[in-house]
Amino acid sequence: MDSDLILVVLGIIALFLITQKWFWLLVFGIGGLASLFAMIASIIHFQILGALGFFVLMLICWGIAGAIAD
Repeated sequence: MDSDLILVVLGIIALFLITQKWFWLLVFGIGGLASLFAMIASIIHFQILGALGFFVLMLICWGIAGAIAD
C-alpha cells in the first residue's frame, strides 16, 4: 500500500519536472560538461577518435541546451 503511494508521488514529481524548462537546461548542461571532461580525458590518453566523439556529443548537448534557453 505504501509503495503504491510512493510510486504515485514519484510519478507526479517526474511529470512536473519534465515540463520545466530549467530541468532540461540542467540535464543537457551537465551532459555537455560530462562530455567535455570525457573528451579531455580521451585526449590525455591519446584516444583521438573517442575525443572526437565526445566533442560531437558535447556540441549536441550544448546546442540543445542553447535552443531550450532561447
